[in-house]
Amino acid sequence: MARYDNIAFFRVDSSGAEKIGPAATGRASMRQAKTAVSLVPLKSLSVSSFAFPFGNVLRVRDALKMQNLPYVSAGGMELFPSVIKHGRRSSEGVVWFASSSELGGVQSPMERRDNRVWPAALPLVSEIGGDGATIWIDAENICSMLWRNKVPTFYRWRPRPAGMDDRSAAESETSWLMNYAEAGSEVGSEWGNKPVYVFHWTTEAERLPEIIKASLALCPWIEDVNLSVNALDSVLGLERIVRSLSRAAMWILVMGLLVLVGNAMKYWDAKRDLDGLRDRSSDLYRSAFDPSRSGRIADPLGLARSKMAELRGGTSTGRTLPDVLEDLGGIFERNPSMDVQLDSMRYTADGVDYTGTAKEMDTVQQFREAWAEKAAAVPFPNLRSAPGIGYRFDLSVRW
Repeated sequence: MARYDNIAFFRVDSSGAEKIGPAATGRASMRQAKTAVSLVPLKSLSVSSFAFPFGNVLRVRDALKMQNLPYVSAGGMELFPSVIKHGRRSSEGVVWFASSSELGGVQSPMERRDNRVWPAALPLVSEIGGDGATIWIDAENICSMLWRNKVPTFYRWRPRPAGMDDRSAAESETSWLMNYAEAGSEVGSEWGNKPVYVFHWTTEAERLPEIIKASLALCPWIEDVNLSVNALDSVLGLERIVRSLSRAAMWILVMGLLVLVGNAMKYWDAKRDLDGLRDRSSDLYRSAFDPSRSGRIADPLGLARSKMAELRGGTSTGRTLPDVLEDLGGIFERNPSMDVQLDSMRYTADGVDYTGTAKEMDTVQQFREAWAEKAAAVPFPNLRSAPGIGYRFDLSVRW
């Protein structure tokens, strides 16, 4: 129980808070403690078990609210679920019910700490091994709790009568619990054979740290019990945030699905248009070049170009791309001082189009004249002034 050293325990009642300790390990101190636990003899507390076929804690809380709707809706009562067994599709535990006004009157013994509230008789379970009854007795209060299989099944509080000694108080409470159990309580008629542990605060306070440590080892879920109003506010705030995020996530999911459906419809429309275009291209090729050909043609445009090249035969004066590149390299090789920068070149079977820049107009004219020696038509280039560069030109060369 390494975390035990980080917990400071207090007994809290109407007169204030009293530190319980020192801890059994001797290392816990007020400064080291990260958590403050208040043992409180709560007057309005009751406890009930639950089991649900789902594991989500928020759903557990909602289900408990629905089960106790008449009491919760009336106000003045708070519920705190403690999950003891938890799985993906199941949860079992106990739910604590307490008065809002009583919990609001419990003062936190330490500032800027995680302050928790436990029923006074809760951390005594190690003395009975998880089955039986635990009884807390101090100068003003008598609290008792029945246990079965390490799970609390009943809680009771009553004021300690004035003048009643410890022995009489213990015998009176034990007798009442026995009569209650034998009358058909959750513990059952076999309770008479179960152990009973009575803790007297006035005479046994120094033993309490060891008892609590053993109880946390026997029932680790006790460490998460917290019946404080601040903890309830935090839980409710978390619930609101989670539900808001859940609603936002749902709307985001819906919008994402709508966008996905819209994109899918656009894709199928584009695919249908593309298929139609391919069909029309195939029909156009058949009507122009090969009426006897059936089925879809994979590349009608490429086949059409091949057919046109066959029809031209050897009369074409066009140059191939390697020829054009060879001519271009020869021009620059013969005119090494010609300062022309080519930005783009567009080649077709009928010619080539250049876009480029030059510092001087004469340089552009020199480049045109070099091509005029190799081509049938090289009109004067389209010139534009380009500040900081000189001139930008577009030159068309046709075979």
